[in-house]
Amino acid sequence: MRVSSLTLFGPERRRIFAAYGLLTIEEISLLALPALIGVTIDRLLSGDQTGLLLLACGAGAILVSGALRRFFDTRVFSAAEQRLSQTVMSSADSPGVQVGRLRQVYEVVQTYERSVPEGFSAIIAGVGSLTISAWYDWRVGLAGLVVAATLVAMDRLYSGKVERLNAALNGRTERDFAVLSRGSPRGLHTHLTRRRKLQVARSDAEIAIYLMNWIVLLALIIATLALIAAPEAKPGAVFAQLSYILAFAESWNRWPALTERLSHASDVARRLKGNVQTDV
Repeated sequence: MRVSSLTLFGPERRRIFAAYGLLTIEEISLLALPALIGVTIDRLLSGDQTGLLLLACGAGAILVSGALRRFFDTRVFSAAEQRLSQTVMSSADSPGVQVGRLRQVYEVVQTYERSVPEGFSAIIAGVGSLTISAWYDWRVGLAGLVVAATLVAMDRLYSGKVERLNAALNGRTERDFAVLSRGSPRGLHTHLTRRRKLQVARSDAEIAIYLMNWIVLLALIIATLALIAAPEAKPGAVFAQLSYILAFAESWNRWPALTERLSHASDVARRLKGNVQTDV
């Protein structure tokens, strides 16, 4: 049974969304940067230095929004981790399960503080880059849309496998204390060997999806270069178009890790269901 791990953050949910709102402002500022650099290059080549002011303003917006977000979200997520940890420690579960779930709580909070913002950034960068690429050249935008549909289908196949592996790994984590308390070297060896095999299988699956993603994305980059490298093209425009396609490709590079972390968080939420306050 799949459970949304966001339900664990009932009391903190609004503040988490506010932190993600600051992240959106930061990412939109970053999205405008290649276009600003392209405009600045073209203006400088024509003897106009006004583009430097636009570039400086864009960089300032990135720095200010990024600093505010990091100042805010550290406080939000540290409070959430404290509340969830106290709930786990006051539950009726055995000490071994409590210790395992304390580790899982930390990992879930890290997922929403680190991994989910990276994924949110990837969505903004991917959609924004593709939209701006289509504005420059509709053929590049269409090619990117086909590639995006292909990569989504591949990610769905990957997510099914990684969900099963994460469920098995979390089960192993909750048995750590029980295995240690028995004091059996053979039992400990078997337990750790099975954990290692599950970790290797999960890593192998992630490597496979990375390779498949980049084969598809490399084809898109090569096609983009063939389409935009015209003799009459302006250097700044070519730079901007290539930058946006590379940003689109890099945004997909973050998805395998995010899929794995959200799968892990969902399994932890299923295990903690009933012990944690989830209402807003």
